[in-house]
Amino acid sequence: MKLKTIPSAFVAAAAVLVGVVSTHAQEAPPANDAPPFAGKTMEQLTADDVLKLVRYSYTLHNREFAGQLRLGLVKKVPFRLLLKPESIRFIFNDPAQVIYLDTRNKDFSLFEGVAGQELKPVDSKKFGEPIRGTDATYDDLSMRFLYWPNGRIVEEGKYKTLDIWKVRVRNPNDLGLYSTVDCWIDKNSGGLVKMLGYNKSGRPIRRFEVLHGKKFGDVWMVDEMRIETISSASGKVLSSTRMKITERIQ
Repeated sequence: MKLKTIPSAFVAAAAVLVGVVSTHAQEAPPANDAPPFAGKTMEQLTADDVLKLVRYSYTLHNREFAGQLRLGLVKKVPFRLLLKPESIRFIFNDPAQVIYLDTRNKDFSLFEGVAGQELKPVDSKKFGEPIRGTDATYDDLSMRFLYWPNGRIVEEGKYKTLDIWKVRVRNPNDLGLYSTVDCWIDKNSGGLVKMLGYNKSGRPIRRFEVLHGKKFGDVWMVDEMRIETISSASGKVLSSTRMKITERIQ
């Protein structure tokens, strides 16, 4: 059987909030910045390679979108999402708040600015806190678990109609709510399509899942995700938030 090599379009796949890739050639990374998984076959990818593929997708865009977090039928929290090669920025109003994710280093550093103040590192004690009373936490927006070392591919198969890797990563420290995270990653796009986070007792406490995607101009986006808070005692869903991209601003 012929081994399938990772194609350039796959290397340029977008993930998490962003689905697929812009057609603007000038926005692609320089050739000498090829990621370490480039040129490998699908069969040669390790769990760490797969996570690098997802992380690499963060550097491929220079776009701005409008969206909202919706909890139940009443609570709606609008935001702007700015995607840059070096950062991802969530901007909220009333009160003004900026959550800034620095994607230039392996730590994926997380910063916050409130009421127009200077951006400061987010205290690790806040990693598990909800954003604006929704089910989305600082950990969920920053996707810190994508940077945890020594991941394992625990399954290859189907998720709905997608060919996936299921990658398991363990928290290297006690920061945040998650001790272990399972990631379902689409083999064809490199996109993270589902996440399940477990507490220190090994019980699931958070789940998010891609629900829908659409094209905004020349960019395909994962435009809707569901984020659920799960009871560690009963396994029942306690609350659910939809994260939706509503329009492209530029």
